[in-house]
Amino acid sequence: MDELKLTIQEAQDLLLLSQSSVYSWIDKGKLQSAETPGGKVIVISKKEADEIRNFNLKSRRNKVAKQVLQKNTMEDNQQETPVINAEILENTGIEEPQKSSQDVTLRLISRIEELAVDAGRFKQLEILRNEEKENLKFWQEKYHELNLELKKKDVEITSLKAQLEAFKARAEQKSFLNIFKKH
Repeated sequence: MDELKLTIQEAQDLLLLSQSSVYSWIDKGKLQSAETPGGKVIVISKKEADEIRNFNLKSRRNKVAKQVLQKNTMEDNQQETPVINAEILENTGIEEPQKSSQDVTLRLISRIEELAVDAGRFKQLEILRNEEKENLKFWQEKYHELNLELKKKDVEITSLKAQLEAFKARAEQKSFLNIFKKH
């Protein structure tokens, strides 16, 4: 069986998945990965890769596959590529203005997906921080409640000690009086 070792970008291109989908599939165990000095590598059989690609090409929900199909359709029709606004190219970091608009669109979509994933991570961090603050507030309140309860118990203990001392003093006084009565 032919085994492929693909970088994340190569897996995206071959399987017609977004970057976030590739990482999601790795996390869920749908794709096997291995760590290499150059980064993660997806390990997949050629047959399985073809099946995933064909499925994604047929899927109506797969945006990456739609873009590939549109690109192929445009190339088949040999349409001219529109001129790309230089400002967009500067903002996306794309240096080659000769690239087709589909390439730019794919890169923009990929970057948007990356930003969405990052935003999701920041949102998760914000949620965790808020939970930590709530937990901290909860435990601070518990600490103060227990500290107040401890002070009340200290007062009770002091009161009981005083009562015990008074009781001992009365008992000693009675025993002393009983000794005098006997003599």
